[in-house]
Amino acid sequence: MQRRPGASMRSFNTQRLFIRTTRQNDLDAVAAMWGDLEGGKYMPDPHYQSGDEIKEILEDDPDCPVYYFVAMRAGFDEIIGTCSLGFENTTAHEYSIGYNVKKEYWGNGYAGEMVNALIDFARELGIKSITAPVAQENKASNRVVEKCGFTIASESSFTKSGTNIVHRSYIYKLIL
Repeated sequence: MQRRPGASMRSFNTQRLFIRTTRQNDLDAVAAMWGDLEGGKYMPDPHYQSGDEIKEILEDDPDCPVYYFVAMRAGFDEIIGTCSLGFENTTAHEYSIGYNVKKEYWGNGYAGEMVNALIDFARELGIKSITAPVAQENKASNRVVEKCGFTIASESSFTKSGTNIVHRSYIYKLIL
């Protein structure tokens, strides 16, 4: 992964999680999570098989910065989730968040902790608003962003990469 000049590794602690910048040696675990047919169902990315397939995605583009993080339960080394904050629309300077929790950890509030950590990070960067695109069928994820203060700003759709699967989505927005 390349880093922008001056960019540094970042980490956050929540009540139960340690969240840090994604590293090269995390990529196979991230690919396994994103590539899981059930766990990655509502992600726009394809079902990855290995870390090599996502290596390029995580490289920094100075014109379109994205911060990729992994989440672990405090005191444990296992990656149980991922989250990101980055430009969704460089022309409008709109930032967007994304997150994913390993399915065996669903229903424990970890997604909300990651989203709240991203909100705090966005405030630290001076970002004024962020969006969160969520598939309408993904009821749990819709609840997460609503609990974190986001409201529906618009509706859209996306096609899962490498498939013909189209998901109608809500674009949630939070003014910071």
